[in-house]
Amino acid sequence: MAGYQHRIVRVGDIKTHFLEAGSGPDLLLLHGGEYGASAEITWKHSIEALAQQFHVIAPDILGWGETDKIYSFSDPAGYRISHMKRFLQTIGFDKAYFVGNSAGGGLILRASVLDPTPFQIRKMVTICGNASVFKTQSQADLENYTPSVENMKKIVALLYHDPKWQSEENIRERYESSIAPGAWEALSAARLRSPVHQARSSTEEFVKKLSQLRVPLLIMSCEHDPLNQRDWDINFQKIVPGSRVHRFKHSAHEPQIEEPDEFNRVLAEFLLD
Repeated sequence: MAGYQHRIVRVGDIKTHFLEAGSGPDLLLLHGGEYGASAEITWKHSIEALAQQFHVIAPDILGWGETDKIYSFSDPAGYRISHMKRFLQTIGFDKAYFVGNSAGGGLILRASVLDPTPFQIRKMVTICGNASVFKTQSQADLENYTPSVENMKKIVALLYHDPKWQSEENIRERYESSIAPGAWEALSAARLRSPVHQARSSTEEFVKKLSQLRVPLLIMSCEHDPLNQRDWDINFQKIVPGSRVHRFKHSAHEPQIEEPDEFNRVLAEFLLD
C-alpha cells in the first residue's frame, strides 16, 4: 500500500491532482518537465520516508499527470507559477519548504526572484534544475519527443545512470503517462515559434536577480547528468551567495529515485538544520 493519498481539488475551474502524506512542517515537491513526468513517477520512491518528518504535498504541475492540460502562450512559466500559487492557497498551504526536480526546480527558482514573491519559501532545493541556464544539447533530445515506446526509452536513458532503472516497466509507465489525453499537446506547445515575434533571452536578467536571492538554497546535482553542463552546480553556487551544493555520485538526473536513502537524508538535514 502506498504511503500517500491521491487527492483532487478545483483551482478555479482547473482540476488539480496531488499526492499528500505525513505531518509536520509543510514540504512541497515539484516534479520535472520531461514527457511522461508526474508527481507519482518522480516522488513515489521517497515520499513515504519524507512523510515521517514532513507534511508532504506533491502536485501534478499544470499540463502533467492528472492535472488539466493547459498551456499559456503569452506567459508559460508565469501561468504555471500563478496556478501553483492559487493551488497552495486553495489547500491552505502557507510558508513551506520547496523542492523541485529539474524543471520543477527551475519553476521554484523563477518564482523566487519575482517581486512580489508568489510563494512563502522557508528554504528551497533544486535537483538538477537551473531554469536552463546551464543546459546541454541533450536537452533538445529530451524535448523533441514523438510518442512511442522506443522514443521514451531514449528519454529514460537520459534520466537514469543505473541500467536497472532503464527497465521496460519504467519505460512503459512513463510512455503511458506521456500519451494521456492532451499531455503531449500541452508540452509540445512550447516548441511552437511565431514567425513574427522573436523571443528575447532573459537569462542575464534572471542570473542578476538570482545573485540577490536571500532564501537558503541547496543545489543538488549528479555526477552522470547528461542534461546539464559539467560543474554547473559549482558555477551556479557562485551566482547565489550562501548556497550549498551536494553532488550525487551514482545518478544521472533523478537522485531521489536512484539514490533515495542519501537523497532523503541530505534533504532532511538541510531543511531541518
